[in-house]
Amino acid sequence: MELRIPADVVAAIRAHAAEAAPEECAGFLIGHPEEADRVVTGSRRARNAEPTMREVRYTIDPRDTLAVERDLRGAEDRVLGFYHSHPRGPREPSDLDRRRAWPWYVYVVLASDGPEPFALTAWSFVGEMSPFQAMRVRIA
Repeated sequence: MELRIPADVVAAIRAHAAEAAPEECAGFLIGHPEEADRVVTGSRRARNAEPTMREVRYTIDPRDTLAVERDLRGAEDRVLGFYHSHPRGPREPSDLDRRRAWPWYVYVVLASDGPEPFALTAWSFVGEMSPFQAMRVRIA
C-alpha cells in the first residue's frame, strides 16, 4: 500500500508540527482510496485536547472530528487517516498510538529525531494484535 500526498499538504502538516513544538500536534488527512493506495488531497488541523503530557501525547478535540465529518458529508473525499508529531522522536508509532488506532486508517508520524526536520513516515494499522505496517510514501 502506498500513500500519495501532495507536497503542499506535506509542507502544511510540517508547519503545524513546527508551530506546535515542543507539544505534539494532530490533524486529519483528507482524500480517497484508490485500489490499495490512499490518495491525500488535503489536511485539516485539529486541536490537541490532551489534558496532560502534551509533549508526548495528543487527543484530537472531538469538536474538530465532528466539524470535519460535517464538512465532508456528501463529498467524494473523506477522512483517510490522521497525522501527528513526535517532537522528540521516534519515527514509528508508539505503543499508545497502537492502542488508540483503528483499522483501515492511515497514520502519519512527523518526527524530529533525524537529519530532516519533522520527517514524515506513514503507517497502516492491521489490528490490535498486529504491529503497524510501514507504507511507501510518494510526495507529488
